[in-house]
Amino acid sequence: MQTQTIQGGTRLIGLIGNPVAHSLSPQIHNHAFKVLGLSYAYVPLMVPVRNFHTAMAALRALSFSGANVTIPFKRQVLPYCDVLSPLSTVTGAVNTLYFQNGLLHGTTTDVEGFYRALSWMGHDPADGRIVIVGNGGIARTLAFALALNRRPQSLTLIGRDAARVSALARDVSIQTNTAVTHAVLSDPEHVRFIRECSLLVNCTSIGMFPQIDESPIDPSLLHAGMTVFDTIYNPVATKLLTMAQQAGCKTQNGLRMLLYQGLASFKLWTGIEAPEAIFDIEELQQQVDEIQEITQ
Repeated sequence: MQTQTIQGGTRLIGLIGNPVAHSLSPQIHNHAFKVLGLSYAYVPLMVPVRNFHTAMAALRALSFSGANVTIPFKRQVLPYCDVLSPLSTVTGAVNTLYFQNGLLHGTTTDVEGFYRALSWMGHDPADGRIVIVGNGGIARTLAFALALNRRPQSLTLIGRDAARVSALARDVSIQTNTAVTHAVLSDPEHVRFIRECSLLVNCTSIGMFPQIDESPIDPSLLHAGMTVFDTIYNPVATKLLTMAQQAGCKTQNGLRMLLYQGLASFKLWTGIEAPEAIFDIEELQQQVDEIQEITQ
């Protein structure tokens, strides 16, 4: 992948999160900036929670063109936005910030990345039995998006914290007028939902580097005919995906979702649509492996 050259007039895009050392986004965006001849640079910004307010002020003070927002700030960033997209208003999550006419806009491109990645693998979520594991920012965003589009035959949220997963299910149900069920991983009831589902989406960090030997789901629940989508991309093959492949499931990690949501963010920052053809997915996977070695 090509690297970007920073000059006096280079405009900055940030990645605000904690941690950020594992992220592939700097390689993706700086490669695109270089290939397309754009004078931008994408920089990771590891922000301690106590310094989040200062970091948001710095975006304005240092004339950043925008930023991506990742764990744990996707919801905390909402009050700092001058304008929220309709989708972020409903989901309560932002992953992309961009300035327009001096105003800070917040939106989420995770949904576009998710749907485009599903389309690439030939899976249509319409009328399916969908289970989302997790109750954080990405789980919330995808649950609202699926419910708003009336895509699933059934939608179930499963998490470790009973209070949080039930609250999320209630929020989605009320705001979208869609029936949403929920279960807790420690409750045997969750087994039925997973065994009956056609699409399982892991939105937790379980299995992410360096906890690569963990899985949120027992392998006995996985079966052929099920599509398993893990939003994690580091490692490329999580334990969940490895077990799912062995069970005959169609699988995909979060790498294409990351790429596609990144391309959507890229257009908001630059006004230019970066072609997917300038990226080699195998090379991106190699970059993930290199990042893993560096951060060990």
